[in-house]
Amino acid sequence: MIRQDPNRIREQAAWHLLQRFRDLNLADGVVNLSGGEKVRIKGCTSLDHPVERGVRYSLSYEDGKTGIVELEWRDGRIHTNRSKGPAIDHPCGTSFGLNGHPMGLVEISSLRAAIDLSSASSEDFEVLLGRIVEATLEVA
Repeated sequence: MIRQDPNRIREQAAWHLLQRFRDLNLADGVVNLSGGEKVRIKGCTSLDHPVERGVRYSLSYEDGKTGIVELEWRDGRIHTNRSKGPAIDHPCGTSFGLNGHPMGLVEISSLRAAIDLSSASSEDFEVLLGRIVEATLEVA
């Protein structure tokens, strides 16, 4: 029996996930934060960059301020950072454990979320991105 390296499978799953987030250029999703504030996902700002350099999404707050959420794969985890905008007093972020499976399923354990990269719709990716953005912004 041939066993695939779980670290390699996880890394491939992360690259595919980030690539889908970049290529879909999701926009106009609304994230409801626990304090009642709403944040709108405005689109990907790193369309021309390789996913190895991170995937960045522009955010718009209800008060008109803007921000950026960056997702990147490093040290075996998906790391997110919130930065670059007048709405941000200080950069902050979080990270998520990720499990990949040879059949295309990606699990983000701390969010209790999974997505099938081979069959998920853009709406599925939008929901997952919203959950990642929400978890990142709630850290602050």
